[in-house]
Amino acid sequence: MCGAYIGAEEGFTIVAPRMGGASWRAEAEGKPWVDGVRIIDETEGPGDVMKEVLKPFSVKGRGVSVDDRAWAQTGLLLRESLPGSSLSLASDIIAPMRMIKDEDEVVLMKRAGEVTDEVYGEVVDFLKVGVTEYDVAHEVDYQFAKRGAEYNSFVTGVRFSKPGRPRSAASPRTTPRRLEKGDSVTFDFGACLDGYCSDFGRTAFVGKPPEEFLRMHELVMEAQAAAIERMVSGTITATQLDRVARGIIEDAGYGEFFTHRLGHGIGVTVHEPPFLYIPDETVLVSNMTFTVEPSIRVPNGHGCRVEDVVMVTEKGGVPFSNYHKELTVI
Repeated sequence: MCGAYIGAEEGFTIVAPRMGGASWRAEAEGKPWVDGVRIIDETEGPGDVMKEVLKPFSVKGRGVSVDDRAWAQTGLLLRESLPGSSLSLASDIIAPMRMIKDEDEVVLMKRAGEVTDEVYGEVVDFLKVGVTEYDVAHEVDYQFAKRGAEYNSFVTGVRFSKPGRPRSAASPRTTPRRLEKGDSVTFDFGACLDGYCSDFGRTAFVGKPPEEFLRMHELVMEAQAAAIERMVSGTITATQLDRVARGIIEDAGYGEFFTHRLGHGIGVTVHEPPFLYIPDETVLVSNMTFTVEPSIRVPNGHGCRVEDVVMVTEKGGVPFSNYHKELTVI
């Protein structure tokens, strides 16, 4: 039951566990919209505390919106504490507000992109034959920690691949596999800084890349660039943008190897609506932010991907990551 309890009229109360509660109090300090922090002791029953916290709110018989990721226990306790009150998802209210970033949010997201660029620069220097995917992933995480990241946006992904070294689609995002000559290296990582997430991808190659791989890399970069150019406010839907990038890859004969959506909204959480794929018909408007991440991954072959967080504007997409997209050769 820990979290924020927000009334339409009554205010904003935070409920926190005793262990770690000091950090919750520190977060609340200086925020005039927070009415108080209620610390739960281990000797107290959560249901009793919830009833106490809810007492000042005029909720009985009215609706309660619950965070999408709240525990099932939270919903059950709310039903018990507020019989007759309907439960709904808070995202119905919050998601449309979160889709469009204000100026302060844009500043924070640009900073997250800058730090992510710095991290990748360090990781490229770390790459050498013999390192494992684990080694590289740990270096990514270490470099983010050095720069004050609160946590990773998701589990860091580092993948070495080439013909003759099969890898199951069910493999973990990193493995003990060692980097060899002829490997392609694909990255998928990000971190949360000042409450906002980054999400980033690039591709490297060990040794002289074969012509087919260079063609794959060129196609992926072309697909991303075309999509970013079309991110003009009010002119395209999420589904249509996916088709722009996917069409380029399909026309070149690699469509079956682009196996995921083009991207997703990003902000306070790393995956949030709208989503750049069928059947999302949301019209893109200024200050929406998305990942744009086309890829080609050939089974029992090479992989290639690129990913940046991009903001919709009146003139087209503006990336928040600016590390170059030329193929890095190790």
